[in-house]
Amino acid sequence: MTEDKKAIKFRDMRRLAEYRDYLRSHPRLTYLFAELTDRCNLSCLHCGSSCGDGKGRNLDTELLLRALTEVSQDFEPRTVMICLTGGEPLLHPDFFAIAESIHSLGFPWGITTNGTLIDSACAEKMAALGLGSVTLSLDGLEETHDALRRVKGSFHRVLRAVEHLHAAGLKVQITSVIHSRNYSELASLYELMCRLRVASWRVINIEPIGRALQNRALLLSDEQMLGLLDFIREKRYAADTPMDVCFGCSHYLSYEYEHELRDNYFICGSGIYVGSILCNGDIYSCLDIGRRPELVQGNISRDRFSDVWRNGFQPFRSDRAALCETCRNCAEREFCAGDSTHTWDFSHNKPMFCIKNAI
Repeated sequence: MTEDKKAIKFRDMRRLAEYRDYLRSHPRLTYLFAELTDRCNLSCLHCGSSCGDGKGRNLDTELLLRALTEVSQDFEPRTVMICLTGGEPLLHPDFFAIAESIHSLGFPWGITTNGTLIDSACAEKMAALGLGSVTLSLDGLEETHDALRRVKGSFHRVLRAVEHLHAAGLKVQITSVIHSRNYSELASLYELMCRLRVASWRVINIEPIGRALQNRALLLSDEQMLGLLDFIREKRYAADTPMDVCFGCSHYLSYEYEHELRDNYFICGSGIYVGSILCNGDIYSCLDIGRRPELVQGNISRDRFSDVWRNGFQPFRSDRAALCETCRNCAEREFCAGDSTHTWDFSHNKPMFCIKNAI
């Protein structure tokens, strides 16, 4: 990296750090996630929420629609993306009624789904209701994907879902979680994404959270983590790449990789850009954060979301890095700020994962 390029990165990251500090006292709700259910028809080895383990809660439709109506009154709807997720959101019995209400309230909306339940009728109906973004999960070639998802045939269901979504005129993003068992398939996965004609391929590392903590053999080594970052950078800027290839929003990548694997520099949006409603009505931040009672900010059954957004969320708007000796002494603390909230160990006040250490 040239000294000029390095200087530009540090200048930009410093400006973003100043803006992040501003957002802590002036949060800007941009993404509101609704966890429609903790039910799932799969039982993935890496699931951060451990869904599919006999859980069976659906977010109360009336409560959710009341909360979303209030959000539409308190914020400009077109500036807040409603993201429907789960579990598997399509398992909610009122999924399409909820989607229709979101659309009629003027919100842009998207869905994150495992893709196994999408047929042509489902795709066409979502398109008619203004679906703006759809993210499917594909975590390896057939044998590897089905083994991780623990349901045979799930790989081919995702491929069929892509066809149905394309036929309905929708752009598709696919997210691939890279772990020790599919790391060797990266090149083949890239070729598959090209054949599928997806608009975006979002490549992320497996995280040490949820069910992955019981399957630690899936975690990437430092060498594999660096190989993954280099692979994304190579494909992202290849002249013949027909889609956007990017790393996920999580994790500070150090000045070596920042702004080279995604459009933006790292900033953890938890509690400053991102809020959520859990399937029991609890008001929370990023859904990837482990469920801890002290991090629950309220409940839509008794609290107006906008009041909680403006006056709560303090655990997510504080300087976590100040609590960790290693972070305090890090030369890049200003830019990382303790990294992603979802991999912060709140019990011991330190990050569970740090890509900079691997680098």
